[in-house]
Amino acid sequence: MKGLNRIRLGQHYPIASPVHSLDARVKILCALGVLVAAFVVDRPGGVVLLLLFSLAAVYLAKLPPRQVLFSLRSVLVLLLITGVAQLLFSPGREVASWGPVSITNTGIENGVVYTLRLVTAVITLGVLTMATSPVELLDGLEGLLSPLRLLGFPARETAMTLATAMRFLPLLVGRAADISRAQEARGADFASGNPLRKARSLIPLLVPLFTTCFRDAQELGAALASRGYRGGEGRTSYRAGRVGVAELGALVVTALLIAVAVLFPA
Repeated sequence: MKGLNRIRLGQHYPIASPVHSLDARVKILCALGVLVAAFVVDRPGGVVLLLLFSLAAVYLAKLPPRQVLFSLRSVLVLLLITGVAQLLFSPGREVASWGPVSITNTGIENGVVYTLRLVTAVITLGVLTMATSPVELLDGLEGLLSPLRLLGFPARETAMTLATAMRFLPLLVGRAADISRAQEARGADFASGNPLRKARSLIPLLVPLFTTCFRDAQELGAALASRGYRGGEGRTSYRAGRVGVAELGALVVTALLIAVAVLFPA
C-alpha cells in the first residue's frame, strides 16, 4: 500500500502565491462556485473550461503539480466506476460492440464528461485546502456561516468541526500508511488474491485505524476542554478578514468563467 504515502489531499502548503494571499472566505466561495458549476454544466466544452480554470489555479497557487495529481488516486476507483458506467449504459448511436456489450457515441461523451467533472471537483478541493491554512479555513467558514447566527445556528462550532475534519484528513492517511507498513513487515498481504480476499485483508488495517481515530478525537476533546473552549460565544479572531481589490477580482473572474461555462455553445 505504497500509494498511501503519496496522497496529500487536505495538506496545507505554506508558500507565497496570489492564491494563498486571498481572503479565505473568497477562496471558499470561488471553490464552491466551481464545484457546483462542474456538476450543473451539461456541455462538454463548459466542463473542460472549468477543468482548465482549476489547473490554472494550481499554477497560480504555485502548488507542486505531482502532489495535486496524486490526490486523484484517492478517488481513482470512483472515477473508473463512473466512466465505465456511463460508457456502457448510455443510450445512443452504437459505435462498437462485443457480444451483449455495446458502446455508443453518447456513452463515450458521458464517460469523458462525468470523469472530468469529478477530476475538476477533486483538484478544486485540493487547491482550496493546500492554499488555505486550517486556521484561515476555520475563520473563513465561520465568516460565511455567521449570518445564520441570527437563526440560532452554531456557526463557530460547525466551522470548527468542518475545519478539524479537513485538517485530520492527511493525518489519517499517514496513519493508515504507517499501520499498513507495520503489518506488511509482519507478513500481511494486501495486494494478492481475489477482490473478496483483498477486502478481508483490509480488516486488520481498519480496526486499529478506527481505534486510533477515536482515541485522537477523545484527546482533542480533552485538550479543548482543558483550555476552556466553550464554543464560539464571546470569542474573537486574531486576524480580521478583508476583501480588497484582489478578492473582488477573483470573485468577478470566477463568476464570469462560470457564466461562460454555463452558456458554452454545444
